[in-house]
Amino acid sequence: MMRVEDKPKLLPPSMRERERYIVFEVISKGDFSYDELSRSIWFTTLAFLGELGASSCGIKLIRNLWDERTKRGVIRCFHNKIEEIRSALTMIRKIGNEDVIVHVLGVTGTIKSAKRKFLGHYYLNDFGERDEG
Repeated sequence: MMRVEDKPKLLPPSMRERERYIVFEVISKGDFSYDELSRSIWFTTLAFLGELGASSCGIKLIRNLWDERTKRGVIRCFHNKIEEIRSALTMIRKIGNEDVIVHVLGVTGTIKSAKRKFLGHYYLNDFGERDEG
């Protein structure tokens, strides 16, 4: 039986690897599933960087930020591996049976700024009081 004291401690934020969020758009004529997109990103990254390089990037495609209508999504990765991931994304030519082009829209430091700048999400706090005068 595992006691509370036996759990490993989390690293403090100052010792963790810094993360960035890459916002991308897929340009294609047809549709494809999230699973096909994820598989294509992983296969291309593995082919380009190898297993060691791909695992050291810490990439994660964030599922709830993938929009099938606009074909835009967000990938999380470590801050020092941004250029490798951007290069791997540009090498994707097919997702499923569809010919595609992957266009990187930008890189941000937080999910909130990725939503606000590139995905068209707005928060009510962003709209200040109107000057009635």
